[in-house]
Amino acid sequence: MPIKINLLAEAQALEDLRRKDPVKRAVLAGALLVAGALVFSSSVQFKVMASKSELSSLETTWKGIEKNYANSVDTHRRTLEAEERLTALQQMVTNRFLWGTALNAFQKTLNGIDQVQVMHLKTEQNYVVTEDARSKDGKPGGRATEKIAMIIEALDSSTQLNTHSRYKASLANEPFFQNYLQKTNGVLLLSLSAPQAESGRKNPVVKFSLQCSFTEKVR
Repeated sequence: MPIKINLLAEAQALEDLRRKDPVKRAVLAGALLVAGALVFSSSVQFKVMASKSELSSLETTWKGIEKNYANSVDTHRRTLEAEERLTALQQMVTNRFLWGTALNAFQKTLNGIDQVQVMHLKTEQNYVVTEDARSKDGKPGGRATEKIAMIIEALDSSTQLNTHSRYKASLANEPFFQNYLQKTNGVLLLSLSAPQAESGRKNPVVKFSLQCSFTEKVR
């Protein structure tokens, strides 16, 4: 019976031993783990980049929405303020002081007092604006106080030289002025000169000035 001799048996044994080497298997497993980690890291990095891009896009969109919203709120606020001012102006026009009526009543105050001559009439109509805190609904709370006055400069040429007192009473007792002048010091004597001679006049005259203060109104 022939005897077979395997001359490569030793080499094959060494190759099998090399293949079964645990260090090599560990190195191979480590390489596979590293490769897997790299793949996972790349995947996570890609997702992070995609999320950042999406976040940037959302932030840009939100800024646009926020700007439009702010513009809308500002426009709405301006509209409310304009409507408030228009309403106030309408009220002021409707309830405005009528100087024609006041001047007509002023003419009546000279009836029966011939010794008083009005030399100058000055009218004042001022509005003092106060900015109050805004109301709960956000509307402006500013108001204007209407202050009206008449200043009369006149001459008293009577022989008694006290007719200015009668004229002051005539102003205070005129029905129109009784309704609209202040209850206290509605007619106030501002100045009263000493009797003095004046060219073209026989008797000395007294120069005086009166102020008629109307009741203040808040508009």
